[in-house]
Amino acid sequence: MGFVINVGEVVNARMMTRPLMTCLLSLQAGLLLSFGVMMSCQVGGRWGSSTGVNGFVFAGFGIPFGLTFIVLCQGCELITANYMFCTFACLAAKPEDRAAEIKATLINWVVCWTFNLVGAVLHFVIFAWQTGLIMTVAIDNNNYADGGGALEHNNKLFYKNSADFIAHFDGDFCSTGNYKYGNICKLIKAAKGKCTQHFSTALIRGVGCNWMVCLAIWLQMIATEPISKFIMIWLPIELFISSGFDHLVVNEFLIPGGIIVGGSYYDSRVNWGNAFWYNFIPVTIGSIIGAWFLVRRGVRGAFKTLYCGSTAWGRTRCA
Repeated sequence: MGFVINVGEVVNARMMTRPLMTCLLSLQAGLLLSFGVMMSCQVGGRWGSSTGVNGFVFAGFGIPFGLTFIVLCQGCELITANYMFCTFACLAAKPEDRAAEIKATLINWVVCWTFNLVGAVLHFVIFAWQTGLIMTVAIDNNNYADGGGALEHNNKLFYKNSADFIAHFDGDFCSTGNYKYGNICKLIKAAKGKCTQHFSTALIRGVGCNWMVCLAIWLQMIATEPISKFIMIWLPIELFISSGFDHLVVNEFLIPGGIIVGGSYYDSRVNWGNAFWYNFIPVTIGSIIGAWFLVRRGVRGAFKTLYCGSTAWGRTRCA
């Protein structure tokens, strides 16, 4: 418990004293997690037609690796984890320091959220889209994101018009060439689903997701060996991805990726406005609530450890 609080205090202190470091660590967290998400698309997106098997592979191979890199190797700032860490720091602060902790927490959340998004989009553009590892749909020789003609000819899928692409996508597009385009299919379907779901649906999925994410981080702190830490991370992540919950930073890769490769040609509702209103905003709110579920579970122990008495506010520290 003390370690969790200490991490939150360090995160808040770094935000106020070394803001550039917070920006860089948040950017790196978006990049590292996106390596895992991209692997999930490349492997899980092409893993046959079985929905259950496809979902299990998508969840189990990639995304847990990205979170492991962040937690064990780099110490980067992932916004979904900071919702838990910073809240603990605020609750455990002395009454006279609490206002400063809350201020640092709110600033950190805005900065970390923004640079996680920038890192996720940057990763997709540089490592997936620009390299041609994930191809782009071109309608009448034009595509959504390549107005300057930066992509090579063989990195595009050409269609005469949107109707032709929609007909192919609804047909055998995903299974063409032994699921050659399964990664594109995964991105566009994910982007459509997440840009068209109800606000409340995304919020609740965000709650379930971040409850499991914070549990993963909590469990790996209990574990001592590197392999046991990875297993403790893997289990909750496998659970929430396979179940269909929404992780904020994962979505910050999947939705922009779906938009960039041509998801708007399939459904006009796949756009940036819907991405924010129907996903990023409600999933953010849900992620905060989900983190607080775990905080509420541990807060009594935190205060018993740090303070005398049985009330939550205005205490004096035990000697």
